[in-house]
Amino acid sequence: MSAKLDELLLIEKLRRNDRNAYTELFDGYFDKLFTFALNMVFREDVANDIVQEVFIAIYEKSVLKSYQGSLKAYLYTSVRNRCYNYLRDAKVEDRNMALYAEAAVYSDNVDMIDEEEILMKIKEVLDELPEKCREVCLLRFVHGYKYSEISEQLEMNENTVKAQLHRGLEKLKHSFADYDLALILFVLAFCLEGIASA
Repeated sequence: MSAKLDELLLIEKLRRNDRNAYTELFDGYFDKLFTFALNMVFREDVANDIVQEVFIAIYEKSVLKSYQGSLKAYLYTSVRNRCYNYLRDAKVEDRNMALYAEAAVYSDNVDMIDEEEILMKIKEVLDELPEKCREVCLLRFVHGYKYSEISEQLEMNENTVKAQLHRGLEKLKHSFADYDLALILFVLAFCLEGIASA
């Protein structure tokens, strides 16, 4: 059975308020959505709350009853928009991420991404970075570490961490000038193990 058909069947069960379908939805998407959100807000508690809110909205408001698009696209777009709202309204550690999220929120192409192609390109970009810079980027964008946590783990001061992160970000931004940041964050979340073990 194809993934598309599986998704259509799941949507139909959700529309019938099948409790097992909600469990299937949660088990199938929570971890990936959480990592996606964490890559945008860099706070586990906030990322967890955002994803929970999306699932609650589906359960309580039956928002999928009239939805005709991709389930995956709906979930990632909902999480992305809530992350943007949080970053827009909150004082965040890295204000640049709020600006990136604001630019990315207008993209509706999450379900159109070629994950393997972009994952391969991300790996290539990371491989070109100096070792310490690569480690900083992985800890920050893949694992969601704070500056202080990266500083402690890699035994470097926070200013050096920020400088290395800026260097890696500039490289990624230059290499992915034709892509929305939201799509890149999606690949980082969806292909977490592949990136981390590169």
